[in-house]
Amino acid sequence: MNDTTKPRKVLVVEDIALIRMTTVDMVNEIGFDTVEAGDGAEALAILQKEGDIEILLTDLGLPGMNGRQLVEEALRFKPTLKVIIASGYSIKDGDSGPKGVIKLTKPFDLVALRRALESV
Repeated sequence: MNDTTKPRKVLVVEDIALIRMTTVDMVNEIGFDTVEAGDGAEALAILQKEGDIEILLTDLGLPGMNGRQLVEEALRFKPTLKVIIASGYSIKDGDSGPKGVIKLTKPFDLVALRRALESV
């Protein structure tokens, strides 16, 4: 990105604080702005409030509303949202929600995260 381009904003949703903090640091290092949430309800509230979020990076195994449910709800009111779902478990095609969702296997490194973010 050049200096005149505003960085794209990513909403990072992860219930485990240490993983969320590490992921946010990695996303920032790659050059994106971030907002963070600890669960699906908080993420939806942020998405409704902040209109400039372009990418949703969510854990699949969230408590309460899981990552797939979050994606479905988020896309209802923001259909242009790009989505990356991360999980420490194997993600089957039906588990990740609608077509076009990028799957990211945990643990991931900076290279894998960069690849996922740049592909959406």
